[in-house]
Amino acid sequence: MENEHSRSDLDVIEHRFLQLAAQPNALTLDGAVLGCGIPPQPQPLDLLRNLLLKPRTTWLTKEAVWRELVRRAHMEPEPWMTATAGMMCPGLKGIARKLSPRYPHNNKIDLHSEILVGFFEALDLAEPDQPRVYSQLYWGAFRRGHELCNRENRNLQRIARYEEVDELGDGHWRRSTAGNADLLLAGAVLNNVLTKDEAALVSEICLDGEEPGAAASRRGLSKRACDKRLAQAERKLVGFLNSRIPDLAA
Repeated sequence: MENEHSRSDLDVIEHRFLQLAAQPNALTLDGAVLGCGIPPQPQPLDLLRNLLLKPRTTWLTKEAVWRELVRRAHMEPEPWMTATAGMMCPGLKGIARKLSPRYPHNNKIDLHSEILVGFFEALDLAEPDQPRVYSQLYWGAFRRGHELCNRENRNLQRIARYEEVDELGDGHWRRSTAGNADLLLAGAVLNNVLTKDEAALVSEICLDGEEPGAAASRRGLSKRACDKRLAQAERKLVGFLNSRIPDLAA
């Protein structure tokens, strides 16, 4: 039996979706309300998902279904947020397949989680009467996954640059690298002073000039919680730098 902890969030959503779509208490949408040629009776979600995946299904039909899903997810978050994510699951897994070659780690669980977070953020902002609401949900998920790939690759590049100049292999900086902020952050990660996310947060806000609110939103944090996490990371980094002053001056 598959270990529950080995499944990604997308696998979990797919499993829950199939449970919600199972008879005899399957979630349905009313075909009479949807219109667009859909039979005018309650339509189980798994059958509707199959319909949306067919190439011959028109965008008009797809939009009708997705607008109703967004409306229900806003009115009754559970179970409809899960159901809506399940309806999008084939597309979300497609995003994961497209981004996997760019994601620098073998375990893709974090990538799947980030894609799902992006979907839920887009779902929260979507309005049922907006045109092409499906595209808004899809690109919200894609953007979060794309940004994660970029961050992880940047972090690995920083660590690689640090390792290249750490000729003695002792984790200590020499004068040639003392002024490189990226390498200082990489050293803090290698010495287990900062986590990768803490280092990324310092880099994004303090070095790249990103708005704290954007960094907080991407992590699912309030701005206050993000500010607190940044302050803690900065304190740890300052302590680490102070402990390395003799090395930096060597």
